Amino acid sequence: MSKKKSLGHNPLSYSTRAHASFDFIAPSYKEEEDKAESAQEEKKVNKVTASYYLEEPVVDKVRNLADQKETSYSALVNNILKHSLRDITSDS
Repeated sequence: MSKKKSLGHNPLSYSTRAHASFDFIAPSYKEEEDKAESAQEEKKVNKVTASYYLEEPVVDKVRNLADQKETSYSALVNNILKHSLRDITSDS
């Protein structure tokens, strides 16, 4: 069986990574993105699974708010607890 000859240029037939140029992206954007990525890597904290019994209306409010913000429930609860703990400890 012989290979068919290409009738045109196939842009997917080779990798452009070696000679790709992203000059259209502003340098400041690249720098901000790099800083954000490095900051996220530094802030990684080990997580532990915990179960709590909460009132149903509270859970419903958290779920609705998480859906509105398009984030996960656990991420929202984590942020709420962080802010609450920061406020409580700063008052002392």
